[in-house]
Amino acid sequence: MTWLYGAGLLGFLMSGLPVAATLLLVGAVGVWAAGVPLSIVAQRMAFGLDSFTLIAIPLFLLMGNLMNATGVTTRVFAVAAVFVGHWKAGLAQVNALASVVFSGMSGSAVADAAGLGTIEIRAMRAAGYSPSYAAAITAASATVGPVIPPSIAAVLYAFIADVSVGRMFLGGIVPGLLMAVALMLTVRLRAHRTGVPALPRASGPERLSAVVAALPALAAPFLLIGGMRSGVFTPTEVAAVGVLYALLLGVLYRRETRRSDIWLAFRNTALTSGAVLIIVAAAHVFAWILAREQIPQTITREVVALGLGPLALLVVINLMLLVLGMVLDTTGILILVTPVVVPAVVHLGIDPVHFGIVMIVNMMIGLITPPLGMALFVVAEIARVPVAQVARECLPYILALTAVLVLITLFPGLVLTLPDLVYGTPAR
Repeated sequence: MTWLYGAGLLGFLMSGLPVAATLLLVGAVGVWAAGVPLSIVAQRMAFGLDSFTLIAIPLFLLMGNLMNATGVTTRVFAVAAVFVGHWKAGLAQVNALASVVFSGMSGSAVADAAGLGTIEIRAMRAAGYSPSYAAAITAASATVGPVIPPSIAAVLYAFIADVSVGRMFLGGIVPGLLMAVALMLTVRLRAHRTGVPALPRASGPERLSAVVAALPALAAPFLLIGGMRSGVFTPTEVAAVGVLYALLLGVLYRRETRRSDIWLAFRNTALTSGAVLIIVAAAHVFAWILAREQIPQTITREVVALGLGPLALLVVINLMLLVLGMVLDTTGILILVTPVVVPAVVHLGIDPVHFGIVMIVNMMIGLITPPLGMALFVVAEIARVPVAQVARECLPYILALTAVLVLITLFPGLVLTLPDLVYGTPAR
């Protein structure tokens, strides 16, 4: 039966059927074939959404959208500009650094590319950078957002794999910073291709002024992570506090924020959340029939029988995910792959937090990989250039991010050291 479920999924997905509809259809057919009443489909969908952890997803989305609506992104960009704008290909370096700062407030690569990316691409084009170059570094730097906490992908993986959200958040810090460093080094090596002079070096008072102006925004990541670490907030409550903080920034600190902008942030969040959570609900039906048919256990036995070691298994899964990332979005891959693969991974002694971060970094590479990299389409629309041009410009950044993926795959300590220091070393 395993191959039938796999063939059904691939067939429907390749036909263009949405992920949610595919999961629901295949799951429902599996329920019918097993002789179980179809009423179980609605029950499992409702049960799949009955989770306190999942509340964090729309809240983190709302926080990122509110940060965009209240003009926080502009101040984040200004801070990055006064510190690294004078480097070669300065605005490209600013682009990468600003994404690191904004990642602590967004948790979504698409939100980063659409919000901060609009400001970055406009500034780079005005300075003389080609639209496709500006769009490519914007798309590449947006991939840092879902790795550095808070991360919607980390929350979703933690929910599916039943691991600590806090450990996932801390596990993403070092890999996310490595991704940013890799991108900035790539920009430096390719700086001669831009033909654009660097910005003048900012003075001490100018830097201080920019930091002070953005201080409430810059404090957000420390407030959220500090509150979670101290036990004041759970990861879900952190998302709610982040939303409240973003609203206060807009209403009190940025008084010029329009009510229509706030309303639009709520509207966009509702639409995106609905799209994500309907996939989660449909996936629970699919996961239930997989569990009933003991397919994850079967796959685990087959993997063990192959005699693969932990590293070899990670290499195989990485290659598979890189291919899937070219044709599926992050949510779809997480929901399809995690429940099937994690049992085999854990059986071979691989820490599920390590595997989760490896998986998320892998999927971030997929966001800028043709033919269906979502970030490519977002930035191409903003820059008004063909997607193919952006994809070509992204190739060096894909190689740089792949090098980081190899590093964190080979050296689990890059992921696990921080979670182990904060939460203690779990029994492995």
